[in-house]
Amino acid sequence: MEITPNHDAVEAKSARPVSFGAEDATRALGRLVAHTGKAAWTFGTTFLVLVVPLIVQLHREEQLIELEKEQLGVLAQPSAGGLQAE
Repeated sequence: MEITPNHDAVEAKSARPVSFGAEDATRALGRLVAHTGKAAWTFGTTFLVLVVPLIVQLHREEQLIELEKEQLGVLAQPSAGGLQAE
């Protein structure tokens, strides 16, 4: 079976120039704003649920490490009470 072009057919609708009026532009802009808002909401909520607790935990661990270093520094210092020079 061979496919041959139909010369009697009218040109396809996509061959016509597309008219894009102000009403269409307004509708498209409204949809773009709505989808952008939904994406921003999703991103913000995900950030608050997943990333903020991670940042808080990392900050706590950092403070704990600093406290441990400080305590080790105090313990490592020689005591001055028994070694007084006369």
